[in-house]
Amino acid sequence: MKKWIIDRPYLFTSIIFLIVMIFGWRVLYWQEENYGFLLLLYFIVTLGIRLDDISRKIGSSTGKLPHGSGEKETLTRQLNDIRISLLAINGTLNKLLKAMEKDEDQP
Repeated sequence: MKKWIIDRPYLFTSIIFLIVMIFGWRVLYWQEENYGFLLLLYFIVTLGIRLDDISRKIGSSTGKLPHGSGEKETLTRQLNDIRISLLAINGTLNKLLKAMEKDEDQP
Protein backbone atom coordinates (compact mmCIF):
# COMPACT_ATOMS: atom_id res chain seq x y z
CA MET A 1 0.00 0.00 0.00
CA LYS A 2 2.83 2.40 0.87
CA LYS A 3 4.52 1.84 -2.50
CA TRP A 4 1.23 2.47 -4.28
CA ILE A 5 0.87 5.81 -2.47
CA ILE A 6 4.48 6.79 -3.18
CA ASP A 7 4.12 5.93 -6.88
CA ARG A 8 0.90 7.94 -7.26
CA PRO A 9 1.10 10.97 -4.92
CA TYR A 10 -1.14 13.23 -7.03
CA LEU A 11 -3.94 10.67 -7.22
CA PHE A 12 -3.77 10.00 -3.49
CA THR A 13 -3.78 13.72 -2.65
CA SER A 14 -6.70 14.35 -5.01
CA ILE A 15 -8.73 11.55 -3.42
CA ILE A 16 -8.11 12.95 0.07
CA PHE A 17 -9.14 16.46 -0.95
CA LEU A 18 -12.23 15.10 -2.75
CA ILE A 19 -13.27 13.25 0.42
CA VAL A 20 -12.77 16.42 2.50
CA MET A 21 -14.78 18.42 -0.03
CA ILE A 22 -17.68 15.96 -0.04
CA PHE A 23 -17.62 15.84 3.78
CA GLY A 24 -17.72 19.63 3.92
CA TRP A 25 -20.59 19.77 1.46
CA ARG A 26 -22.75 17.06 3.03
CA VAL A 27 -22.03 17.47 6.76
CA LEU A 28 -20.64 20.95 7.37
CA TYR A 29 -22.70 22.83 4.70
CA TRP A 30 -19.73 24.76 3.37
CA GLN A 31 -20.11 27.91 1.30
CA GLU A 32 -18.12 29.05 -1.75
CA GLU A 33 -15.37 30.63 0.36
CA ASN A 34 -14.62 27.32 2.01
CA TYR A 35 -14.29 25.57 -1.34
CA GLY A 36 -12.00 28.33 -2.60
CA PHE A 37 -9.79 27.96 0.46
CA LEU A 38 -9.74 24.17 0.03
CA LEU A 39 -8.77 24.60 -3.62
CA LEU A 40 -5.95 26.94 -2.60
CA LEU A 41 -4.71 24.36 -0.09
CA TYR A 42 -4.91 21.68 -2.78
CA PHE A 43 -2.72 23.71 -5.14
CA ILE A 44 -0.21 24.43 -2.37
CA VAL A 45 0.03 20.75 -1.41
CA THR A 46 0.30 19.70 -5.08
CA LEU A 47 3.07 22.26 -5.62
CA GLY A 48 4.88 20.93 -2.55
CA ILE A 49 4.66 17.38 -3.89
CA ARG A 50 6.01 18.52 -7.26
CA LEU A 51 8.90 20.43 -5.68
CA ASP A 52 9.72 17.38 -3.56
CA ASP A 53 9.74 15.24 -6.69
CA ILE A 54 12.06 17.70 -8.45
CA SER A 55 14.43 17.88 -5.49
CA ARG A 56 14.63 14.08 -5.35
CA LYS A 57 15.50 13.95 -9.04
CA ILE A 58 18.18 16.61 -8.62
CA GLY A 59 19.54 15.00 -5.48
CA SER A 60 19.90 11.58 -7.04
CA SER A 61 21.87 12.89 -10.01
CA THR A 62 24.30 14.93 -7.88
CA GLY A 63 25.13 12.21 -5.42
CA LYS A 64 28.62 11.13 -4.48
CA LEU A 65 31.33 11.30 -7.05
CA PRO A 66 32.57 7.95 -8.33
CA HIS A 67 35.44 6.45 -6.37
CA GLY A 68 38.76 5.63 -7.94
CA SER A 69 41.13 7.48 -10.21
CA GLY A 70 38.35 9.28 -12.10
CA GLU A 71 37.20 11.20 -9.04
CA LYS A 72 39.83 13.94 -9.31
CA GLU A 73 39.36 14.20 -13.05
CA THR A 74 35.60 14.58 -12.68
CA LEU A 75 36.01 17.26 -10.04
CA THR A 76 38.60 19.08 -12.15
CA ARG A 77 36.31 18.95 -15.18
CA GLN A 78 33.39 20.35 -13.15
CA LEU A 79 35.52 23.16 -11.76
CA ASN A 80 36.75 23.97 -15.26
CA ASP A 81 33.14 24.13 -16.50
CA ILE A 82 32.30 26.49 -13.66
CA ARG A 83 35.30 28.68 -14.51
CA ILE A 84 34.26 28.88 -18.16
CA SER A 85 30.69 29.78 -17.17
CA LEU A 86 31.91 32.49 -14.84
CA LEU A 87 34.14 33.95 -17.56
CA ALA A 88 31.18 34.05 -19.95
CA ILE A 89 29.00 35.75 -17.34
CA ASN A 90 31.76 38.24 -16.59
CA GLY A 91 32.09 39.09 -20.28
CA THR A 92 28.35 39.63 -20.59
CA LEU A 93 28.29 41.84 -17.50
CA ASN A 94 31.18 43.92 -18.85
CA LYS A 95 29.30 44.46 -22.11
CA LEU A 96 26.20 45.54 -20.22
CA LEU A 97 28.24 47.89 -18.06
CA LYS A 98 29.83 49.50 -21.11
CA ALA A 99 26.40 49.89 -22.74
CA MET A 100 25.01 51.52 -19.59
CA GLU A 101 27.97 53.89 -19.36
CA LYS A 102 27.51 54.78 -23.03
CA ASP A 103 23.82 55.54 -22.45
CA GLU A 104 24.60 57.73 -19.42
CA ASP A 105 27.18 59.77 -21.37
CA GLN A 106 24.74 60.65 -24.14
CA PRO A 107 22.49 63.68 -23.37
